[in-house]
Formats: sequence, C-alpha cells, structure tokens
Amino acid sequence: MTFWSLLPVALVLLCSSTLCSLGCDLTLGLQEDFSLLNQMSTFSLVPCLKDRTNFNFPKEAMEGSQLQKEDAKIIVHEMLQQIFTLFGQNASPAAWNQTQLMQLLIGLDQQMEKLERCLAQDVDWEEPSLGSGNPILALKNYFRGISQYLQGKEYSHCAWEIIRIEIRRCFLFMSKVARKFRD
Repeated sequence: MTFWSLLPVALVLLCSSTLCSLGCDLTLGLQEDFSLLNQMSTFSLVPCLKDRTNFNFPKEAMEGSQLQKEDAKIIVHEMLQQIFTLFGQNASPAAWNQTQLMQLLIGLDQQMEKLERCLAQDVDWEEPSLGSGNPILALKNYFRGISQYLQGKEYSHCAWEIIRIEIRRCFLFMSKVARKFRD
C-alpha cells in the first residue's frame, strides 16, 4: 500500500477522535504540527546554508489593525491549504520520516476542516478585504515563490530543508493569528 492510499483511511479514523470536535481553537493542533515539522528531519542544515533565501513572508499584508476574526480564520485556512499542498507533493525527501510527514498532513487537514466548520458558522463570510494589501493574494504569491524555489533547486534535499525551516515561521505566525479567533 502506498502513502496516498492510506491517507483517507487515516483521516477517517482520526476524525472520529476528539481532534475533530467543534470549536475554533487551533492552538494545540498548530503546536503538534509545528513539533512534527521539527522532528521530520535529522539532517544537518550546515551544508544547506548556501541555499538560504528570503522568501519575503507577507507579514505586513496580513497584520493590519483592521484584521477581523473572520479574516484571521480565512488567512490561516489559506496558509494551511498551501502548506498541505506543498508537503503533499510526491517530491518531498525520502530521508524525512514518512510517518511524521503523514501525521503532519493529517493534522493540517484536521485544522482546515475545523476552520471550515468555524467559517460555516459565520454565515456571510467573504475573502478578506484589507485595502490594497490583499492577504490571500500575498500568500499565494509567497507560496508560489516557495514552489518556484523548490523547482529551481530540482527538489534537492537542501532545498526541502530550507523550506521546512521557512514553514516553521508560517506556523509561528499562524499561532499568533489564531489567538484572534480562539474561543
């Protein structure tokens, strides 16, 4: 059996647990996903330091004083979706712990489902409209840059390690933003 054939079964089994209960507090789930991301690789970053780059995380576009609870949910959902897509590629390094990678993908999926339930409670939610700095567009451009970086580096192990470290920054940001809509 392949990783992808087991994923739906694992999602169904895990979704019957308390992790899929109602509520909008993502704190624990984001912490667990962050921890898994840290543990997935034991590879030394020293050989990869030459591959570092600034991905220009769009923090300014998403941290306006006007950021509302619903906007924060949409932003975190978009980030989770982009990270899920990124790590769901078959090109991720074989050297990573595949069990932890699968657990990370399951955790990301659970967080997205939880946010979708929260957004469904907000009957008339829309894309955030924070003026000229559209946070969703900024996020899509940011993750497009990450994908282009991986492709340009031919999905090398070092490129994935640099991305793994960059995504840790995303989790720290999501944890901060998620506090805005915690119950």
